[in-house]
Amino acid sequence: MIAGSTESPKAVIECERGKLLLKRRARGLEYATLVGFAHEVILGCLAQGVCVPPLIGTKTDNNSMCQIGDKTYELFVFIEGTMFDQSVGHARQSGMLLGELHRAMDSITTSFEATVESSVVNPERAAGFGLPEESQTSVKRILEYGLDAHRANARPAAIIHGDWHPGNMIFDGPEIVAICDFDNCRLGSRDRELAQALVYLSMKRPTIAVGGSDQVPADPSMEHLLAVWDGYLERSGFRPNPRLIGALMPAVLLDEALAGSPATQGEPSALVSAALKKALWLDENNPEIIRALESR
Repeated sequence: MIAGSTESPKAVIECERGKLLLKRRARGLEYATLVGFAHEVILGCLAQGVCVPPLIGTKTDNNSMCQIGDKTYELFVFIEGTMFDQSVGHARQSGMLLGELHRAMDSITTSFEATVESSVVNPERAAGFGLPEESQTSVKRILEYGLDAHRANARPAAIIHGDWHPGNMIFDGPEIVAICDFDNCRLGSRDRELAQALVYLSMKRPTIAVGGSDQVPADPSMEHLLAVWDGYLERSGFRPNPRLIGALMPAVLLDEALAGSPATQGEPSALVSAALKKALWLDENNPEIIRALESR
């Protein structure tokens, strides 16, 4: 079975060793030092009992990567499971695993040099997306507020997963069994990563507008948001600053959407428009969100 994207294709292989996942690294993430760093983190997590897919070494020298020309390949044990089902239980499990992962990463030492996150968010991304002037002003204000809050309150940079979203989680019934895709593993902000998890795992599916076929982005679910937060607090051994997390949530949502969309002088993309609506909801309800996080 072949899956993945054209940038990073994947193939499931069935052989004597069982079912394996062969993956080609995306361009820009294929350098040996980046792959080596990520593999050291994966092996460190495995050693501490964190559920990540085990690596398979090459036959001759047990190398965790295979380089052919300018392409880099990885081979993992394939883990069977299901996707995030948007339940409160799955949200809590995801928060617990992120807490376990951050805690385990504190004990990992690496020999390869890590990529360092350049900035938690980039306010300059607000321009060039076809947004009305009022919306562009709101985007820049939210990004700048998140960046200022992070500079004033953030923890030092540490090892992070780098791409924490539901698509990288594998479940078996009510339990999470693995987190995969460490391609963007780096030194960065754990507060940003937690804010990203709270945003992505509290999103509801779009609803259909009454009397029409248009999809209306739903407001984030406070129940799911608190489930992720409670799970993280339970397993991380650390209590993040709720005010910082509240400031980062809309900023991270916008920053991710803008970074993943091509700039245009026409109408903003559906992704940017949806992210803006949710970010404005998070911004407007920021006091309520902070009070809820502080109460746990």
